[in-house]
Amino acid sequence: MSKNMEDYLKTIYLLKKKRGYVRSIDLAETFGVSKPTICYRMKRLIKEGYVAKDENHFLNLTSEGTAAAEAVLKRNHTIMELLVSLGVEKEIAEEDACKMEHIISQQSLASLGLLLEGRLNKTF
Repeated sequence: MSKNMEDYLKTIYLLKKKRGYVRSIDLAETFGVSKPTICYRMKRLIKEGYVAKDENHFLNLTSEGTAAAEAVLKRNHTIMELLVSLGVEKEIAEEDACKMEHIISQQSLASLGLLLEGRLNKTF
């Protein structure tokens, strides 16, 4: 899945938790793109089974969409937490984690998680 699609799923997930609903216009405003751009991208996510629209045209994540969004958020949180623990300023750690969350392997992520938990004793 592309970085953009992961970002859309993550944003839908977070907006839904915050507001209780998500509209296409909310995404357009968040990403600074046109509503037709959002419609095009949502059609793709709907076709791939990650997003559904309800009778009021609100966007909802399917179980697959929720799982994908939660995976992106977990990667983001783990990377950000590690960077902050290493002394990186929170704002910079957030920016870097948003970039790194899309490219890190599962193996590296798991090792970073163990390092954060103190279960991986490595000397650098």
